[in-house]
Amino acid sequence: MKKWLLAILLAAAAALVILALIPAGTIRYEGNAYYSEEELTKEIFGDSKPRFFVALLQEKLGGHKAIPFVDHYEVQFGRGRSITVHLYERSLAGYLRFQDYNLYFDWSGTVVESSRQRIEDVFEVTGLAVSHAVVGEKLPVTDSNVIDTVLSISQFLKTETIQWNGEETRLADLAEKIRFSSEGVSVSFGDIDVLLGSADSIDSKLFLMADILPELAGRKGTLYLDNYQSGAVRPHYVFKESEPEAQPGE
Repeated sequence: MKKWLLAILLAAAAALVILALIPAGTIRYEGNAYYSEEELTKEIFGDSKPRFFVALLQEKLGGHKAIPFVDHYEVQFGRGRSITVHLYERSLAGYLRFQDYNLYFDWSGTVVESSRQRIEDVFEVTGLAVSHAVVGEKLPVTDSNVIDTVLSISQFLKTETIQWNGEETRLADLAEKIRFSSEGVSVSFGDIDVLLGSADSIDSKLFLMADILPELAGRKGTLYLDNYQSGAVRPHYVFKESEPEAQPGE
């Protein structure tokens, strides 16, 4: 009986060794916007070469890795030892700079990650006074409407395109940050700031902004839409050119 048990254990050990030596075929990732495939491979499989075995072992033991900005992932095994990893990344609305870290928050205003990593297509939000922050808890902002405003602006920037210097360009590729101040909320597009003011009629202001911006390509200054009046036949706006920088010796 002991010999049979020993034989079974040896056979199982041999099978594990063989599996460990079998390299993975193609590894494919779906749903990844925040990481490159090389970064994901290192995060999930580490530096080990027998990645097929590692993936199989993780699935059997339920040992998925915790990856920043990823809620969870699923692994599917295919023919030729191929592996497909389906990622379900966290939905991010923006981030704040706080003590040398980027605090990324979701659409509910909950801090989902504190990291030095810079994620593309997630806009920096400035002008919000935050004395502390805890991952998994909501940002301690006094005005809860602030998060809704960030959401409206962020979604608009990611979905709308304009003609910029003769090319169809996403607003998200031009925008740099969303800023809150005593004057209200504004969006920075390099040398152009767009002051939207209060959150009232924010959607209409954003569409007006998208209509006007192409005319301002190559200029520097502030576009004032804070006095926008809903229902106006010809919406009034002001663009104030920036003062030219003084040259040395002038």
